[in-house]
Amino acid sequence: MVRILTDEEVSRVLTMADAVAAMRGALAARADGQLVSPPRGGFTAGGVGLRWTPGALGGHVGLRLYMTGVERGDQLTALWRADGTLRAIAIGPTLGRLRTGAIGGVALDVMARPDAHVLGIIGFGAQGWMQLEAALAVRPIQRVWVYRRDAGRLAADAAEATRRFGVPVEPAPSAEHAARAADMLVTATRAAEPVVRASWLAPGVHVNALGPKAHGAQEIGLDLVERAALLASDVPEQYQGEPDFLLHGTGHIERIRDLAAVMAAAPPRDPSAVTLFLSHGLPGTEVALLARAAEAAEAAGVGAVLDDAAW
Repeated sequence: MVRILTDEEVSRVLTMADAVAAMRGALAARADGQLVSPPRGGFTAGGVGLRWTPGALGGHVGLRLYMTGVERGDQLTALWRADGTLRAIAIGPTLGRLRTGAIGGVALDVMARPDAHVLGIIGFGAQGWMQLEAALAVRPIQRVWVYRRDAGRLAADAAEATRRFGVPVEPAPSAEHAARAADMLVTATRAAEPVVRASWLAPGVHVNALGPKAHGAQEIGLDLVERAALLASDVPEQYQGEPDFLLHGTGHIERIRDLAAVMAAAPPRDPSAVTLFLSHGLPGTEVALLARAAEAAEAAGVGAVLDDAAW
């Protein structure tokens, strides 16, 4: 039988703490060579495309499918058992957003200073919210500064986040203000040019960069990369084959360390060093997260179930 989960049902059975735990496990499995995470694939047809991120872990195989070139496309994540039968399907973006947020939370916890407690977020959209929730799941955050260009919506969102999470979430008057106030900074925008300058960052700040990282469309610049003493990504090998990647041809690609290896090694943290995590989307982590969601949904009786006779 296969269990089908909607966005609302995924949210019911998975907390951010659950997602962070699943991503820690997946990254540990990657460090041990147990996570199968082939490069993402896809094709384009006219003005649209289809992309997939496959993987395997713990007796499950699966993939996430999504379209490109559309404003808002449906997403699908599927999970198979080792015997070839479908176990679960999640429909909608929530599983992918949880995955990205949770990996960002692991990166913050692994790479930021132990005493970091002020978070800045530039780009407070759907993923900005996820990154905030993930940060709260791994660190005792005392204050948050958030910035987005829509000032009216920013004030309302900051007030709602304060109410929901119980920590002061303040609307920053500028991206620079959010960056200068932060011990940990998240950039989660669709910007075509850098939204943060390296000179704005105090010594010891950690940055999670989630937005565009291509020549001509990049939310961070080379100044930040050059300042970072430690540069990591969840899937650094995929950057090697992307000529549009902003670091292609700069000599910096070779500096990018695997987040899984950084987590496993737990290197000493220079309290004055700036560190930078480049979020890319590690294939296979959707499989780990959907497996956890399926287990929780089965235990709670959540989701629509199709037995073999319905096929």
